[in-house]
Formats: sequence, C-alpha cells, structure tokens
Amino acid sequence: MKGFTLVEVLVSLLILSIVAAAGLSSISFSTKNFITLRDNFYSSTIAENILLLSYYDDNFLTNNISSQKEVMMGNSFTWKRTINLNKAQNSLGVSVEVSSEAKSNPFKLEIFKTLK
Repeated sequence: MKGFTLVEVLVSLLILSIVAAAGLSSISFSTKNFITLRDNFYSSTIAENILLLSYYDDNFLTNNISSQKEVMMGNSFTWKRTINLNKAQNSLGVSVEVSSEAKSNPFKLEIFKTLK
C-alpha cells in the first residue's frame, strides 16, 4: 500500500500551521510599522512646512494662529505652534507640535530665528 500514515499527516499539518502563524505575525507587524512610519512622515512634513512658513513669512509668523487642523492624504493631524521671544539673545524660537489620531505621542520640531 502506498500513502501517508496519520502521524505523517499530523506532523506535516503542525509544521504548516507554525509557518502560517509566523507569516501572519510578520504581516501584522509590517502593517503596524507602515502606519507608524506613514504618520511620522506626514507629521514631520506638516511640522517642517509650518516652521518654514514661520521662518520666512513674517505675515504667517504674526497672524496669531497657534493651532490648526490639517488633512494630509485622508489622515487628520492637529498642529500647535509656540513662539518664544528671547530678548537677551535677540532671538525668536518657534516650535511646532503635530499630533495625529493614530499615534499617541506628538511629533515636535523647533527653529530659532535671530531678530534684526
């Protein structure tokens, strides 16, 4: 008689299930990692844009907007801008904090500008 025994079939199913579980775990980890990386990229892009506008455009710097909601590629982000004047060093510090709905910790960038 030719064929497989019950023990051989069960061992092969066990090996197949271990490989499938590892593959599903890897896919789950990759998806979670992709979402985190995407949110970090969008948050940093928004923060850089706000800082550059604040640095180069004096009208944007003085428009009294300290917080706003932005939508980038269908994802909602909220940014908060803080402006600190240091008269002793004759400089202006601008910091932007961007938070998203998917991520708990906000992304923060700072820039300093010397006053004339």
